[in-house]
Amino acid sequence: MVQTERQSREFLRMIKWFLVNLWFKIYLNLIGAIYIVKEQILSRPRSLPPYSSQTGKTIVITGGGRGIGEKAVKKLVRLGARVIMGCRSPDLVKKKFDETFNEESVVGSVEVYHLDLMSLASVRSFAQTVISLDCPVHVLINNAGIMFGDRKETEDGFESQLATNYLGHFLLSHLLLPLLERTGQADTPARIVNVSSVAHYCGSWMNFSDLHLHKLYSPEQAYGNSKAAQIMFTSHLSTMLQSSQAPVQVVSLHPGVVYTDLYTNVTWVKIFSLIAKLLMKTAKQGGDTLVHAALDPDLVGSRQVYLENCRQGRNSSFTSRVENQAKLWGLTCSLLGIQQFGTS
Repeated sequence: MVQTERQSREFLRMIKWFLVNLWFKIYLNLIGAIYIVKEQILSRPRSLPPYSSQTGKTIVITGGGRGIGEKAVKKLVRLGARVIMGCRSPDLVKKKFDETFNEESVVGSVEVYHLDLMSLASVRSFAQTVISLDCPVHVLINNAGIMFGDRKETEDGFESQLATNYLGHFLLSHLLLPLLERTGQADTPARIVNVSSVAHYCGSWMNFSDLHLHKLYSPEQAYGNSKAAQIMFTSHLSTMLQSSQAPVQVVSLHPGVVYTDLYTNVTWVKIFSLIAKLLMKTAKQGGDTLVHAALDPDLVGSRQVYLENCRQGRNSSFTSRVENQAKLWGLTCSLLGIQQFGTS
């Protein structure tokens, strides 16, 4: 009798797991399809305006060795910016950019240091490296990310997508905020740019008592949770900085449904890669959204900024609720051992 009940519970658990995973796969693909139509037909990607020289500006970016981050870094360097990158394979990435700019006369520069967002120790080490350079930081672009895959835990015990896409960036922003505040001015504030995604709608079922999805794991929900967290982090921090009149602006964005190697775990993209390339935005178009969020002067003064296709967008009602933002903020500070954000 006991054995039968145990088997029944296990069977019901498997059915629940199957239905939850099926729901999030269908939901995320439906959102993706809607946004492909929106981005490529109803609201075409904008070309960037001719931004003025960024000589003298320092921009810190996580990732940037491939995909939209790589395209953004190239454009920023060509505009004259000093770009400080944090990634897991700094030697390979530095070599790539050295080869890219070898035959070009560029005013800007690239420096690459080790950063593994799955390790809080690595995030702290990278932040200390940036601080020790003793230079102003005008923009922090929290770009690096992973998507889908089996459930994994980091050395700190966090679910890997949440750690990489959100927790590591939260900690980095905390550590570099004093530097950004010293750099920013009232009329030209420093910026923090959080690269989120329209997948944040899948985070509308976020369980604050199980952020790391120990009970039931869905790759799509985990990704959606991390992207929803980035938007809520942006909104809460933006409100906090505005109330203290700190010269730092915080922006989040959806770069578009972009064809990059992030989709290596998406079956239909792998099978129909040619069709996917035709339907989805290019990495260059996605990279332009990062450059726009980092540099565009028209964004100065905007109180709450969530961008899609370099335009003001609309995020989910779940991420817009102040009570959700505050709850996640408190939980995150507790997880990371932060007593007061932006203060050592």
